[in-house]
Amino acid sequence: MNNNNPNPQQQFQPQRPAPHQQTAQQQFSFAQQPPLTPPQQPVMQQPQPHSVEEKHMSALGITAFVLGVIALVLSWIPIINNVAFIFALAGVIFGCFALYATRKNGKKKGRGLVIAAVIISLISGGVVLYTQSVYGAAMDNASKSIDEASKKAQHESDNLERGIVNEGAKELKLQVTISNGNAEVTYGKDGGTSNETAAGQWEKTITGDDAQKDWTLSAYPSFDIDNETPADTQVTCTITVDGKQVSHQEATGDNANVYCSASDKQ
Repeated sequence: MNNNNPNPQQQFQPQRPAPHQQTAQQQFSFAQQPPLTPPQQPVMQQPQPHSVEEKHMSALGITAFVLGVIALVLSWIPIINNVAFIFALAGVIFGCFALYATRKNGKKKGRGLVIAAVIISLISGGVVLYTQSVYGAAMDNASKSIDEASKKAQHESDNLERGIVNEGAKELKLQVTISNGNAEVTYGKDGGTSNETAAGQWEKTITGDDAQKDWTLSAYPSFDIDNETPADTQVTCTITVDGKQVSHQEATGDNANVYCSASDKQ
């Protein structure tokens, strides 16, 4: 069987019409086809920054804490604690600002430190006020004691100039005793003296303003050319003011000599 077509495959190949033979619809469909593009490489996405901003420690809080600690240390030292009170006050002020900055929605952290700083600053201020009151009272008492001592010394000096050694005294007694023979007694005030001879016991009572004066009293055995004074002779002198003994002296021997003064205040 003979085939008139020597190349049978050609009858199955579709023929694309030439451009001048293409219909308008075919030309339009070809125009709508998108151009071929090379394959794209996958794009690596950059990690997004964290949306929450990192909080930093409150500088005001740290400053308030340091000021509070310094104030607490210095609050016990007299005079210097005046400076400590200023530090404590500054610590409270800075701490209050730091409390606002470290609130729940604040921009700073360290609220615990800030609270501790405020508490320490308040305690420091209280200690300063307490210590100043204690030291002030002690200084006032010391100053008062010094003033009273100065006034007392001045008053006593004025009394000495007037010869007063027992201010307010009502009665003063001068007493002399001698165990053998007689005694020569000398007594007086304000530079004036009187002399008497006494045997056994001698006593003189002074009242009124003179009882406040600085009386002196001395005694010794009387000299007797005919009778020698025994070696065991005892002589005493005593001055009492309002019943209280203020001066007393004793001596033994033939030359015994005693001296008493109302200003002795034994």
